[in-house]
Amino acid sequence: MNQPVLKNYRGRFPFRLATTSYIYPDRIVPNVTLLAPFLDEIELVLFESEGQDDLSDENEIKALKDLSLHQGVGFNIHLPIDIFLGDESEEVRSQGISVVRRIIGRTLCLNPSFYVLHLDFINPPTPPLLKGGEGGFIQKRDIKAWRRRLARSLKEILNDGIEAKRISIETLVYPFEWIEDMVKEFGCSICLDVGHILNHGYDLGNYLKAYLPRTSIIHFHGVHNGSDHLGIDKLPELDLNLILSSLRHYHGIVSIEVFSINELKSSLAILEEKWEKR
Repeated sequence: MNQPVLKNYRGRFPFRLATTSYIYPDRIVPNVTLLAPFLDEIELVLFESEGQDDLSDENEIKALKDLSLHQGVGFNIHLPIDIFLGDESEEVRSQGISVVRRIIGRTLCLNPSFYVLHLDFINPPTPPLLKGGEGGFIQKRDIKAWRRRLARSLKEILNDGIEAKRISIETLVYPFEWIEDMVKEFGCSICLDVGHILNHGYDLGNYLKAYLPRTSIIHFHGVHNGSDHLGIDKLPELDLNLILSSLRHYHGIVSIEVFSINELKSSLAILEEKWEKR
């Protein structure tokens, strides 16, 4: 695999710049090896709890520790998305808790800045009606029951001793206000996913105003006609300018959450161009 033609973006911005460990069609360690010299952090993407890239190999962990030590690159970890911590089934919920505990225990030696966690809303007693949805509605009692199950799951995860603020709860398809008080009560931080916010029709300006002060990670990617995780050059001009303006005094992590070198290159180019003009 040829070395990518990227500039060194380390320390260029007030925030720490990252991208995913799936830029090249290869495993995590080769991706980190190629990307580490150019970025502040790498988002280690563990989307599948039993996938080949679950960091279960001790040699992979050692290789990542060595890369961090010698290249000075940091990590944040995206926990699997095939777990459901608010599920009505105790078996499903317990399995999800075990997955999170196992991955955190295995990767704490990498000193990741944050662990990004999905709190999906699934299997409600009535079909959900979100913006643009069809076929039913969610009753308040359903949301309350789901929140209670989530709270029990988070409590069990945090009982292992991980700092609550290192668990970053991602904005998903439902309005974040459904869980914002619970997230605050537990002391978790927020992962503001720009693409999810725009794709599901929420007001980006309102989200930035309400949640940016508690946001540890921003997932920065474009959307177009329902397609997600595109380069940020695919974002509408007004939305792109709004985000960049908000980032002027942001000191957390901005992860360009794309999954190809072409999308990464186009994103970095537009970020650099727009940033220098502001």
